[in-house]
Amino acid sequence: MSVATASVDTAAPSPGEVLTHPVHGPVRIVSTCTRCVRGTDREYVDMEVIGDEMRISVPADGKDVIGLRAVLEEKEIAELVEQLSEPIEPPAKKASWAHRIKSLTMQLQSGRLSDRIDVIRGILGDSGGTPSSLAERNLLKQAIAPLAAEIAIARSITLEEADQLLQDTAERAVELGATGDAA
Repeated sequence: MSVATASVDTAAPSPGEVLTHPVHGPVRIVSTCTRCVRGTDREYVDMEVIGDEMRISVPADGKDVIGLRAVLEEKEIAELVEQLSEPIEPPAKKASWAHRIKSLTMQLQSGRLSDRIDVIRGILGDSGGTPSSLAERNLLKQAIAPLAAEIAIARSITLEEADQLLQDTAERAVELGATGDAA
């Protein structure tokens, strides 16, 4: 199952508008401005990551390249939760720890929602539900946090409630995979 999300239209976003950055999660448009880069004037969109003090600036004509998109709608959230809730079975053979971490990190950087869910499922499946290494725990947080922030905004719930929804869903999927019971 894949969640289809539309990219933002080609018009420059307006200040105050909330969109989703593929890696950082929900962002609020702060301003637009013109900058001279290598002798050419270019329009830029300045954003702040919601819940963080980080600021991002991207060329306005390149926003489709970085994947800015509208915040998830309820149907898309339900599809993601369903994808996350599928039983997570332990792998038959584990790759080396370093290879798993590198592979999952690269997958997370793709910015695709399905990859984000796969990273969550991969970490929990490999670890049996509780990541033992600090690197795995940090990677799990990096995978869940932007998605939880976006769900919180879309559903008008707290970040803690959204995070708990994802954590509980993933834990049940690990339990179902361990028992081999898909019902």
